[in-house]
Amino acid sequence: MRACCSRFHYGQLPFQRIPIFAGRTIHNRCFSTPSVLPPEEVKVNVKVGSSGSIALRIRNPPKPTPKAPIIIHLPCGLRTEEQHRPIRNALNTLALSAHATVVEIAYRLSPKQPYPKPIHDVIAAYDWIRKHLSPRPSKPHYSNSYALPLPQPKQRLGICGELAGGSLAAMLALTECNPNGITAAALGNPIVDWSSPLEPRMPSDSDSFNRSIKSLHTSSFAKPEHRYDPFASPLLFFRTPAYELPTTSLYGTSFSPAANGELAKANDLSRDLVPRRRSHRKHPPVGSGLVLPATRIDVGPQFMMKDQATEFAELMQRSVDLYEAKSETARERVELVERAEEGLWGEKDFMEIGRWMGEVLRRE
Repeated sequence: MRACCSRFHYGQLPFQRIPIFAGRTIHNRCFSTPSVLPPEEVKVNVKVGSSGSIALRIRNPPKPTPKAPIIIHLPCGLRTEEQHRPIRNALNTLALSAHATVVEIAYRLSPKQPYPKPIHDVIAAYDWIRKHLSPRPSKPHYSNSYALPLPQPKQRLGICGELAGGSLAAMLALTECNPNGITAAALGNPIVDWSSPLEPRMPSDSDSFNRSIKSLHTSSFAKPEHRYDPFASPLLFFRTPAYELPTTSLYGTSFSPAANGELAKANDLSRDLVPRRRSHRKHPPVGSGLVLPATRIDVGPQFMMKDQATEFAELMQRSVDLYEAKSETARERVELVERAEEGLWGEKDFMEIGRWMGEVLRRE
């Protein structure tokens, strides 16, 4: 996959690449010469192979520095998101509270653009961010007096998202957690196992939020085997699926519960899944160079997928305990936070998450 952007040109200054926007070079703040601050928000289009392009929104903090961290934000994926959570500007709140550059990825997810489309979108956007916003130094810079390499600013990456965005954020955090990759992740009510049926936590699950979750769960996959891919269901990086892969399509392309009003029928079909014995998987793999990032997982007691989010946190903690030499405990590395009611993030929550991200990403 090759990502590109037609509206930006890039030059390289000593410490980092700085975009040339609208014909004006945005200089690094560490120079004493007059500088032009980056625009508060920039929109770019990133090409995703031969399947079109996606939009990125980039929000800078008031006074960006070469070492300012970068936070990737993935929206929740619900079409009716604004009905449930009218957030004015999550991007701005994260940028201010974390004092970081925030990039929001408008990944595509709909019945006409099911998985693995959003996975391809997020990976293409991440590659673009690594190339243009957080490039590795091509060669060390040396001082003139002692011929010693000068220290390079360490620009760290974090990621956050909820619901479907939390699933994609977990996928990227678990596969790009190398020393130059993602070191912090905040997940809100993440859907980390699409292969398991929905199990309502409350006696009545007819509210609009849970109906939206059901519709998202049923219409996001054209083929049942795509649900069993760990990149779609990150919980499966740590254990085998709880159900056998169905031999007949329970979620076929011709079946659209959102269009036919058959959400209850979709839940009935899920009971035909055959349970299987679960066993643990080792992640990260030996020799991969991956280290699980600092993670906080927020869940709401009324979220119908709370159990799988809780299990995901426990399996991450188990991996830290068993496979890593560490100076911190597993619960310090992977934190589970229970919120009120549905547990959806509001503006105050984004402020709290931004502060947490900023603190974690600036640790040495």
